[in-house]
Amino acid sequence: MNEYHMIREVREQSQAFSDILRSRSRIAEIVHELAKKVPRSYYAVGCGSSYYAAMIGAFYHEYMFGLDSRAFPSSEFVWYAPITNLPSPVVIALSRSGRTSETVEAARKAKKLKLSVIGLTSDLTSPLGQESEYSLDIGVKDEKSVIMTKSFTASTLVTILIGYEFAKLQGTVLKQFDSNLAQLPEDANRVIQTVEEQTKKTAETISKITRFIYLGSGGNYPACLEGALKLRETSYTSSEAYHTLEVRHGPFAQLQKGIGVIAIVTEDQTIKQTETLLKQIAATGATVIPISNVPRVCDSYEQSIRMPESLAVEFTPILSMIPMQMLAYYYTLQHGVNPDVPRNLTRFVTTDIAS
Repeated sequence: MNEYHMIREVREQSQAFSDILRSRSRIAEIVHELAKKVPRSYYAVGCGSSYYAAMIGAFYHEYMFGLDSRAFPSSEFVWYAPITNLPSPVVIALSRSGRTSETVEAARKAKKLKLSVIGLTSDLTSPLGQESEYSLDIGVKDEKSVIMTKSFTASTLVTILIGYEFAKLQGTVLKQFDSNLAQLPEDANRVIQTVEEQTKKTAETISKITRFIYLGSGGNYPACLEGALKLRETSYTSSEAYHTLEVRHGPFAQLQKGIGVIAIVTEDQTIKQTETLLKQIAATGATVIPISNVPRVCDSYEQSIRMPESLAVEFTPILSMIPMQMLAYYYTLQHGVNPDVPRNLTRFVTTDIAS
């Protein structure tokens, strides 16, 4: 079977992370310049996958670094730019191509409001690169698939690093975070080596399931939004994502045999409630598919995707994307669809959204 670009690009994420970490000095340089304005709030904007990357980044900013940070779809930012009395807000605009109309217009809107803009893109000569006060290359110029894979996690990582550099200047020191960050490329490589064959077999087993629900807490929730989108846009299969315990508030009524529930499970403060919930879901007849490095969770479900045990919990939202991307790829192949070129989709969207 011929391989498509998508799976090759999924496997290249470890190298992408290494490249980004080697270029951290440019991120620090930009942050030091912006820090002179003493920013007190941060907005991350993007469309589609880039919006979900922005959501993960904003979660890290708030939860781990103590920054006032929020994510917006670019179009919502254009129409409903937040009103804040906090000084010198910074806007982080994410677009792989740098040509997505809503994100370019969001950067223009921010400029009109006299906000500083950092544009994250793979093309610094693009309209976003030109409209941004500062531009950062996410280091992924060769992604051939229409589907974002390594550019998604690269954008996410760069957004996280921007927040981390601001936090360090404000006195936040996270030594464990630094050491786990240095280990990220190798951790990603271990995940790639560990989960690919598992996801391939799982995709074969669940190929008759035609509806999927993804569950994740904290930063894993926007990761699940992206995981569900990957499956939906490559295979055209119905998929949706919820905060883990939110599935009990309405969606639980729909659970039955023939529905697949993919859950990111980590050994954190949510583990007890998550384990109980998965047992309740399994009792409905739905197929539970944990993506987890918790052995007892993986042992409890036949279709588990077992991650390496020693992974840092802090980077689960990034590392869990690898099995979700692979699962979407191999599930799509089971249905005879080309995952590189989904129908009705293009590499970027252009539309008139001028404010």
